[in-house]
Amino acid sequence: MRTILLLIALLIVIGIALVYFGGINLRQNGNGVTVETKDVQVGTETRNVQVPVVKMETRQVEVPSVGVANSQANAQ
Repeated sequence: MRTILLLIALLIVIGIALVYFGGINLRQNGNGVTVETKDVQVGTETRNVQVPVVKMETRQVEVPSVGVANSQANAQ
């Protein structure tokens, strides 16, 4: 029940934000309320952007190593 009330409250807040920021215009006339919305364009565009490039290359570097010397044979 709390989840439903939270979702309803969230929808109300989103609606108020859309009206406040101009995403939706509400106009009242003699016949009722007229809702005007802005056009939304969804798609892709080709743009030039800088993209970081990662290259793989082999280099010889010193790395830490751990060795264990076994001076005694396995005597059991």
